[in-house]
Amino acid sequence: MKNLSSRQKILLGCAAMLLAIIGDYLLGFGTIGTSSAPEAYLGMSYRVVPDWRYAVSSLLGFVSAALFAVAAVELMDVMEQRYGLGSSKLYRLFKIANWSGILYFAFIHIGICMLPVVFNAGMAATGDLRASADMMFRVFRSVAVPLAMGFVLCDVFVTVAWIGMVVKRSMPVPTVALVCNPIFFALLGQLMNVIAEGLDSGFESLGWLAMYLVCAVKLEKETR
Repeated sequence: MKNLSSRQKILLGCAAMLLAIIGDYLLGFGTIGTSSAPEAYLGMSYRVVPDWRYAVSSLLGFVSAALFAVAAVELMDVMEQRYGLGSSKLYRLFKIANWSGILYFAFIHIGICMLPVVFNAGMAATGDLRASADMMFRVFRSVAVPLAMGFVLCDVFVTVAWIGMVVKRSMPVPTVALVCNPIFFALLGQLMNVIAEGLDSGFESLGWLAMYLVCAVKLEKETR
């Protein structure tokens, strides 16, 4: 890592999010969807898919978090040292979101991956859709609070901070960069579900990727 330039280190955040996007689709695409079919349960349909998808997704979450940590530390150093944002309240919010993300990006893949694995195990043991889904929801209730807190601390905080810093011209980035945030891309992903259920899986991570790409290109014009 010592031989990497500052820009290259920040770009590791983009690489991290590419891995996260792959993990997101392994976890979400073609697993659970809304349905009005008679066999659907609570308005949802479930499919048993290979457990290896969730194992790989969890692994990618760990690798993604490690790469993101390098990128986040470098980006925050650039923002503080080159742009003097250390005393900005919006930057502090941005910093909280990024530090939280280092842990959250690994936890979210592990925490959510447990759910379909429990469902698969229930189906293998009982063959009963409703019983298996109820087992999955019981596990979900045990991780719902940290998952929700992680979403707020990471995605909501970073979106608010990013939009605020762009609007206030705290950084030399174009106004159009306002949309380069995880909440906007997550909402955009919901539109993709019109095409096919589960296409939204990687869009939240894509928002982080876009934000880090803008930072790498616009904030770090020189390599060091």
